[in-house]
Amino acid sequence: MNRIKELRLKNKLSQAELGEKLNLPKGTLSRYENGIREPKIETWQALADYFNVSIPYIKGEIFYNDLSDKEKKIFDIIYNNLANEHLNIYSEIKIISALLNGKKRLEKYGE
Repeated sequence: MNRIKELRLKNKLSQAELGEKLNLPKGTLSRYENGIREPKIETWQALADYFNVSIPYIKGEIFYNDLSDKEKKIFDIIYNNLANEHLNIYSEIKIISALLNGKKRLEKYGE
């Protein structure tokens, strides 16, 4: 999910205020924030420029270089274990999804 809403709220802006600043039609930001509609590259750039972040960041994409040293070590362990098992991409996606869902469950229920 993208970070538009997170950045908008952090900057204490309503959807209407941000839409006005970026000359976006009413309701457009809501559709972007909820993943109903994908902004054009020009809009991604305008949003990134406004919030002074990169386009990948506002899109919610995370790359290896975005990780802390500790996170990189954990990533490397998981990546190397997956690579050593010679799994197909579907199996790798299932494992990564389970990791993400497990984390969400822990956060939600404190398990």
